[in-house]
This record gives sequence, structure tokens and C-alpha cells, in this order.
Amino acid sequence: MNSRIIFRDNPRASGVLTRAESNAPSPAVIILPAVAGLNPYCEGVADALAKQGFASLAIDYYARRDGAPSIKSRDEAVAAVASISDTEVLADVEAAALYLKAQPHVNPNKLAILGFCCGGSFTLLAASTLDMFKCAIAFYGPPKYNSLSQNKPHSPLDAVANLKCPLLGNYGETDGLIPLAHVDELKAQLKGKQAEIYTYPGAGHAFHEDFRPEVYRPIAAQEAWQRTLKYLHWYCNG
Repeated sequence: MNSRIIFRDNPRASGVLTRAESNAPSPAVIILPAVAGLNPYCEGVADALAKQGFASLAIDYYARRDGAPSIKSRDEAVAAVASISDTEVLADVEAAALYLKAQPHVNPNKLAILGFCCGGSFTLLAASTLDMFKCAIAFYGPPKYNSLSQNKPHSPLDAVANLKCPLLGNYGETDGLIPLAHVDELKAQLKGKQAEIYTYPGAGHAFHEDFRPEVYRPIAAQEAWQRTLKYLHWYCNG
């Protein structure tokens, strides 16, 4: 069952809550969408998690605005990502986690976080800032910002030095937005930590988005998703 909820009143923040297909208190996952924001693809991810026994809360980055901006071009997508405040997202993540912990249908000790695209970057930041998660999973989240700004004060690559939970990363080897050199830098920063970073041959950015045939890569997508489920079950149900 999906329902729109407000989890942070001041400033107002909202998202879509999906309960697990179970009567017992379940583990829960905070979903951080790609730059497009909440869409049917996010609902599909939430439904897939529900079938695996996980509740979820997908955060709406644009709840305080008139809606998601146009991202028809690459420049528009880059501008949309730049307009999102990392600090605000992290505050929303913390509020979302506290909301989930207070729900009777959620096991408060079994929270995870999962992000796609810019949501993957936010996942790296949250997993390195908030000590609230059993594990974190990032799909093609840029680890290194090209430049810093008021909205992007710290690069995820620098933040992961303080990683606070096990991390799984899934990256495409032909991603035009994330050079493999940046993924290698991420691996180097995570050396000695509980982290597993995988790359997929022939896969570019957003390779898990099955509604976009120009970028979807079924083998990479299915392998990455199976690893994601194994990670979630091991750390949240182990």
C-alpha cells in the first residue's frame, strides 16, 4: 500500500510510504530517487522491496517547490541536481528515518538507504554522516563533484572517509557522467572499510531504469538488483 505522507513539518517535507507485504514489523528502506524525482519507476522499486519484506519511504526532493523541473536535456538535468541542497536532503533523510522508526509496522533497528543517480550521491553522504543505517546502497551516484557550491559543500568522495555502515555501490563502466577514474578513487577511499563497489561492462548511467530503453541494460540491472537484495537481507534480516 502506497501513501503520501509528511515526515518533516518545518520545513515541510514529504514522500511516499510503502508498507511491506507482511504483518510483522519489517525492516525499512529510505529511497532517494534520481533527479527526475518521484515517478512510476520509484513506485516499482518500492513495490519490489515490499514483496521482499521491506517497507520504504521515497523522499520527494521537490515537495517544497511546484514540482520536479524539466530534465529533457543534459544541461537541464545538471542544473536540477545543482539546485538541490545536500544539507537539506540530509536533514530530510534524518527526519524520514526518525519517522520510520516511530511506525508500529517498522522494525526501528533495521533501516537501510538506497539511492539512484544524484540519490546515490546523497546515499554516500548520508551513510557517512548519519549513524542510523544497517547498510547503504548507491546506484551510479557520482562520488566526486566537479565543483563545490552552497548547495554542494562537500564531495561524497571526501565524506566516505567517515563511512558509518556497510556500503554497496553499482556503477556502469561506460557511464558518460561518472568517469571510471572517479569510481577508482571511491574504491581507494573505501579501502579497509565495509564496502563493495561493482562495475558493469557495457552499462552506462541509469542502467537500471527499465522504462528508458536507450539506457536500460537488463543483465547489469538484474545483477545489480540481486546484489542489492542480498545486501539488504544480509544486513537487515541477518
